[in-house]
Amino acid sequence: MLGDMLGTLLFDFAAPVGGYYLLRAFDVAPVWALTLSGLPPALRVLYLAGRHRRVDGMGVFVLLIVAVSLATTLLTGDARLQLVRGAWFSVLIGVWMLASLWVGRRPTTYQATLALLPGRADALEARWADTASFRRVWRVLAVVWGVGGLLHSAGSIVMAYTLPVDVVPGLDTGLSIGSFVLLQVVTQVLLAREGTLNRLFRGRDQLPAA
Repeated sequence: MLGDMLGTLLFDFAAPVGGYYLLRAFDVAPVWALTLSGLPPALRVLYLAGRHRRVDGMGVFVLLIVAVSLATTLLTGDARLQLVRGAWFSVLIGVWMLASLWVGRRPTTYQATLALLPGRADALEARWADTASFRRVWRVLAVVWGVGGLLHSAGSIVMAYTLPVDVVPGLDTGLSIGSFVLLQVVTQVLLAREGTLNRLFRGRDQLPAA
């Protein structure tokens, strides 16, 4: 678990930002520095795909961003379009999370948790079936993450088109990390207040109704 977290921090955050400013120090054009510095996350996805013989949804998302980034560079050469490449995908994810409140059987936030905790799926589904507070907290979290993602995307787009290009990668990474931490704190507070996951991780296989 710790190794996965360190790998994510290194390849998804530190390497792209550090790589961008390193390339700029060697006078690589901003648009190409942005394109090349986006490769480490994709390389990590390909490595994990070869190791585990599969690519998950997030891996596909990362590869798609890199592909769009390369296409943007080749077709337009516009560095500012490169800066907002991830923001537009975040807009789609935010809309998808909000839409899941009306479309489908479960909010996206709950579906993601089921995927992360396959060994607890039966207990979680039992809780979903018989506890209104449990269903409500996951719907609230879908709103929190959906709206949070849209606000983060809006901030990224504003920065990309109003600030100097070389300033944006560092600021945008800081915004991304700060937004993620804030959303995680809100998530943990809401889940702790509802209480289900606390009982689940104390080792109980069956979750009593609240």
